[in-house]
Amino acid sequence: MNRILMKKLHVASVAFLLGLLLSGSASAEAEKRPKIEKASAVNLGEQVSERRDKEIEIRVQNDGERILVYATFVVPVGPQQAWAVLTDFDNIPNFISGVQSSKVTSGTGNNLQVSQRGVTQFGFFTFSFDSVREVNLSPFNKIQERMISGNMRKMEETTILLPEGNQTRIAYQADIVPGLWILRFAGQFFIENEAREQFQQIKNEMIRRGKILASPR
Repeated sequence: MNRILMKKLHVASVAFLLGLLLSGSASAEAEKRPKIEKASAVNLGEQVSERRDKEIEIRVQNDGERILVYATFVVPVGPQQAWAVLTDFDNIPNFISGVQSSKVTSGTGNNLQVSQRGVTQFGFFTFSFDSVREVNLSPFNKIQERMISGNMRKMEETTILLPEGNQTRIAYQADIVPGLWILRFAGQFFIENEAREQFQQIKNEMIRRGKILASPR
C-alpha cells in the first residue's frame, strides 16, 4: 500500500477519543500537511489555539493486529471546563470532524451508554462505522470507555485529567483491535498525524468555551 493511498485513508470516529483518534475528514488540506515534530516542552501560554499544536504528544504502537495509542496535552482551562467538553457526547459532531452522530442512549449518573456513527474513506470506497460504548465517569478526574458492540473487535480507552495550576493536562490511552483489515495496516505516521488533528479540535473547543466563560457579560 503506497504512501499516497495511505494519506487518503481517513478513519472515522467510532468512540469519543480514539474512536476520535482514528477519525479524519476527507479534504485537500490533508495532502498539504507538513510533518509534525514532537515538542520537547509544554508551554501553552505561547500557543495560538487555532493552529496545529506541536505540543500535543502522540505515541502509537501498531503491530498489524493491535493498535496502542498514548496522547497527552495541556489546555489552558480548569479540569471542570475540560471535562464539560470531553463528556459532551451529544454535541461531538459539532466540533469533531468525521463524526456523523453521537448520542447518550441510556444510563444515569456516572454510568452511560453512548451510540456513535461515522464514516471512513479509502480511495473511492466509503465505509460506515457504528459503535455502542459503555462509559464510566469519575468527575472531574477520569473517563473510562469500553466498546460493547460495533465494527471494532476491541476498543478500550482511558482519559485522565490532571490539574496543573490554572491549566489541565489531558492524558489518554487506547487499546484497539480493528475490525477492518485496512486499519491494521495504517502507517504509524498517518495515525499519529490524524490523532493529533482530532485532539487539536478537542483542545480548540475547550479554549473556545473557556473564552466565552471568561468574557465579561
